[in-house]
Order: sequence, then C-alpha cells, then structure tokens
Amino acid sequence: MLVLFASAVQGWMVRGPVAAPLVQQQQQQQQLDAARAAAPAMKASRRASENAGKVEEEKLYSPEEAVALMKELATAKFTETAELHGNLNLDPKYNDQQIRTTVALPHGTGKSVRVAVLAEGAAADEAKAAGADLVGMADLIEEIAAGNLNFEVLLATPPAMPKLAKLGKVLGPKGLMPSPKAGTVTAAPGEAVGEFKAGKIEFRTDKQ
Repeated sequence: MLVLFASAVQGWMVRGPVAAPLVQQQQQQQQLDAARAAAPAMKASRRASENAGKVEEEKLYSPEEAVALMKELATAKFTETAELHGNLNLDPKYNDQQIRTTVALPHGTGKSVRVAVLAEGAAADEAKAAGADLVGMADLIEEIAAGNLNFEVLLATPPAMPKLAKLGKVLGPKGLMPSPKAGTVTAAPGEAVGEFKAGKIEFRTDKQ
C-alpha cells in the first residue's frame, strides 16, 4: 500500500510501503523514531527494496508527480489501495475542530458497494428502485442482530433509528452505524443509495 501525504505547503510527499504523517512536532517524531528502533527488524522484500530506491523521502512532490510515482510503484499482483492523509492543524478533542462528512468521488472508488437500507413503505420502494441490495425493517434488523452483515453501507430512515439502539455493539465496531453526519441517516433513501453506489465515501479527522 502506498500513501500520499499533503503538507501545509504546496507539495506532496510519497512514502511507501509504510509511512508516518508529516508531523512538525519534534517530540512526536522522536517517539516515532524510538518505536521504530524498538520494533523487531523485518527483511524487506525485493519489490519493496526496489520501490524504496525510487522515492526521495524528504522531497516534496507536486500532486501530479506524486500520483504518477504512486502508480509506477503499484507493482503488486492485486489492486493496491491509495490513501490520502492531510495535516489540517486541527485538534479533534475539541468539538468545533472535528470533521466528519462525506464526499462523492467523480469517478467512484472502482469497487462494487453493497448497500442495505432500513426503511418501510414508500421509502423502502424508493430504495429498491434505486438499486439497494437489501431493504427491510424488522426482518433486516433481526439479520443484523444475528451477525449477518452482508453489506458495506447501511442506510436508515429517521423512523428506524430508535430500533437500532440495540445493534450498537454489532454495528459500531464495524463502522456501520448510521449517522446523520455520515449521510447514512436520510429521509430520501433512493438518492442516498445512488450516491453511495456511485462512490460516495466518508472522511474524518483522526484522533491522533
């Protein structure tokens, strides 16, 4: 996996296969260096060694250079994942500095997403027409309670939310609990299904 880091200046840094965010605080960097020194040494594969030699770790790349280099280094036999980490100079322990929202990617994620919807009546019909993979209420809640999580996104209409309280321990650890901030609690499930099927994703600030 390759990672792009956006710094506060107009440049990008490419690290791979394992990287740390661009942290300005010297103390955090020292802690990171100490942790690496204490970790048992692992022999890098030939592919990882070859890729590492193509990256100037202290160089700030332009976005175009960084993406081109990331594609060049993606030589695994499977479709690799790219992550984007940005230093926003925020402290998420304060409520007014927390970010959690969604964005619709213009070209999707390249993956097929299974969407389940908790809805009844006209809302359920709307979700089915939009291509939802699973639609239901009491029956779907029972399936989820039994541990059957055959979906990547769970949408819920507002009337369904009180019934989801008992599923917090099942959905919470998987990051599947519907939330208004994540756009997964909606009175228009048909529109939401279309957006998530097309590549709508959630992003948030890290707690670190």
